[in-house]
Amino acid sequence: MILAHFLTEVNEANIYVVACPESHIALLIDVACFDRRMETFLETNHLTLEGVFITHDHYDHTGGLRDVLGSHDAKVYAGKDSIDGISAQVVRQDDKIIVGHLEGRVVELPGHIPYSVGLVFPGVVFTGDALFAGSIGGTSSERDRVVEIEYIQKHVFTLADTCRIYPGHGPASTVFIEKNYNPFFI
Repeated sequence: MILAHFLTEVNEANIYVVACPESHIALLIDVACFDRRMETFLETNHLTLEGVFITHDHYDHTGGLRDVLGSHDAKVYAGKDSIDGISAQVVRQDDKIIVGHLEGRVVELPGHIPYSVGLVFPGVVFTGDALFAGSIGGTSSERDRVVEIEYIQKHVFTLADTCRIYPGHGPASTVFIEKNYNPFFI
């Protein structure tokens, strides 16, 4: 799997590119802005962007979506059917996202917002704003916080301890580190 990370100036949000090394098909995960570095990476590696996966529709994860779609014929996947007025294919728990010869699996991670979703590929999980290194996403109520923690434990902490966690903001981590040292879970 080809994996690239781009830290943006939009709330220090992360953009990720996942691509299949055999087919050169690529997927963006969140798109805070139209980042020229991301475009250069796609071009340099001869990758065709065919999809954009949106973990949740806050502006710091969707701000560049319209510009990206203006340059690429890509399908949008999200937990709801419209992202900033752009049609999206709704994805739910265990739906598959195919990227060339790679297969991702959707995990529902509500709490930060009700329709937050993450994406699991072998050895990696993209958690949006549900789970960060050493923290969890902000919620609007205690009930939402409880739900967020429950879904993280059910859908992320059941992955292999060595699985890399790529959040919407901040550095990457692992399932082992977050299960054992994140203060929201100990």
